[in-house]
Amino acid sequence: MIEFRYITMENFEEVINLKLKDDQVGFLENNLYSLAEAKVNSDLIPKGVYEDDKLVGFILYYFHEGEPDYVYLKSLMIDEKLQGKGIGRKTMKAAIDLFKKDFPSIGCVELMHYLDNETGESLYESLGFKSTGEIRETIRPGTDYIDKELVRRYFY
Repeated sequence: MIEFRYITMENFEEVINLKLKDDQVGFLENNLYSLAEAKVNSDLIPKGVYEDDKLVGFILYYFHEGEPDYVYLKSLMIDEKLQGKGIGRKTMKAAIDLFKKDFPSIGCVELMHYLDNETGESLYESLGFKSTGEIRETIRPGTDYIDKELVRRYFY
């Protein structure tokens, strides 16, 4: 069972030591950067992802009030050693449920992915995240390179 826990001094080191696969570096900021960002932007909510009481990943998200209200999923990562076991899929499904429970007014979950992130694209499509057709320019993590990301939404 997937569970989300707040980041504390007890799990901080373990969370920042989670790693992406080499071919995924550049799709997301590292967890230390994300935690620092959440420290200075109080709207961001960082949580550890646990399966059966074991830390397996990390998510970062925020609630956006507007038309419609939605949760923006800024980051979701599963440790490199645990990928390919269905944990990412289970985490996404659990996150979709968590967001609706914690923010009942939301109409959707929004996320973005780089156009060359084929694994992410496949996962998001299979879970019902629809392309909005909108492309946003963002800076690739760890670089000065401006690239394009596709916006997707999962509607409740």
